[in-house]
Amino acid sequence: MTTPPEPPQLTTPLRQQAELQLSIGAAPLSSAFVASTDALSVLYRLSSSADTASDGLKLLHELQVHQVELGLQLEQQQHNEREFNHELSCYQQFFAINPVACLILSTDGIITTANATATRFFAPLTTEQTGSLSKALCGSSLLSLLSAACRPLFSAALARVQRNQHDATLLVTTACHVSDSDSDSGSGSGSDNNAGAANLRLSISLSPDHKAILIMLT
Repeated sequence: MTTPPEPPQLTTPLRQQAELQLSIGAAPLSSAFVASTDALSVLYRLSSSADTASDGLKLLHELQVHQVELGLQLEQQQHNEREFNHELSCYQQFFAINPVACLILSTDGIITTANATATRFFAPLTTEQTGSLSKALCGSSLLSLLSAACRPLFSAALARVQRNQHDATLLVTTACHVSDSDSDSGSGSGSDNNAGAANLRLSISLSPDHKAILIMLT
């Protein structure tokens, strides 16, 4: 009978940790990962013969180490997921309560998310009344909320940010008047009540995954 190949001598921290836990009997019992029927059959066949019993022990050890490694990986993944969910929740809360008007746009300029400040600021410009100002704003094109003269500039800025992957700042004017009580929160230059429009400074950024546009009205 040919001698089975020796397992690769892995010295990764994960394997070292798994072997340490096995050696001191601290390896957690887990039912998440169970050896396959084929592996158990091979193990039984090797252990049934004195000539291959040592190979069976080596295989058993490898299976145990592998199972502990998988358990450690699962534990780390669950920990990372909890940390990610916590950070996401914090960022969502920060976005929602930010006193600066903030928008998230799709790459074609459609508003997908707006915080409360942005919702109040653009409320007079949204003609759809769905019972929720946020829902009325979301789904709208930010381009449609700007004056006709500023729309080509905004479109060019969006294209430039996506092409160069660098932030941009743009001065624009809204299509008509905005809420007087919130104009200071979203406008660096204030609102022009006589003309019924507001001057805005847009800070435009591309999301890290390049799938969204982040807008802040400063």
